[in-house]
Amino acid sequence: MTIAEAFLKAGARVAGMGRGKPPWAKADFPDRWLWLSADLRVEREVRRAAGAVAERFGRIDILVNNAGIAGPTAPVARLSQRSWQEVLDINLTAQFLCARECLKHMPRSRGGCIVNLASVAGRMAYPLRAPYAVSKWGLIGFTVTLAQEVGRRNIRVNAVSPGPVEGPRMENVIAERARALRISVASMREQYLRPAALGRMVSPSDVSSTVLFLCSEAGRSITGQVIEVSAGFGLCPV
Repeated sequence: MTIAEAFLKAGARVAGMGRGKPPWAKADFPDRWLWLSADLRVEREVRRAAGAVAERFGRIDILVNNAGIAGPTAPVARLSQRSWQEVLDINLTAQFLCARECLKHMPRSRGGCIVNLASVAGRMAYPLRAPYAVSKWGLIGFTVTLAQEVGRRNIRVNAVSPGPVEGPRMENVIAERARALRISVASMREQYLRPAALGRMVSPSDVSSTVLFLCSEAGRSITGQVIEVSAGFGLCPV
């Protein structure tokens, strides 16, 4: 929820949607924070949630598509259809549903902005993580296509593509991959650090700052772009 917090600190009115519990109480951000419980894979729930946001705030100016799961760590030959579908449903179909429903509430006169959270995995081979990689490749294609479709409405659509991001989720990915490859966690972590030109992972605030910039007046002429926030991950073959 680092992105939501960045927008709240910038003075925006923010609605969050998801299946979990709200990260803050209403009292933390009076009149500017709304949490809606919704399964973003379910069309009717997304439609209901988007309508509730528009009713509460009057319109929707910005959508940040940040729903996602890491998915399984396994070769394609051992993947189940269920696990494959779950990743695509959450990482790609949910983004489509949220964009479609929020577009209905973006005013034509003022335009709007959509930012999809992709990944460097959407532009490279990522063995043992096929569903995740495919979902991010697909999200990048969705981003540039939608940007062309809605540009005449003054709606901008971009993707932010992080590299490895510090935090518990990345630590879980490293541990699962180390287990699958039968190597130490330390060796696996080094495999994620070595390809980065800056020799480190990025922080959640690095990502949220970029999203905030793209949605600001400073980004008014940027659309259809995939902005990497990756510490230079993969610039040179390792």
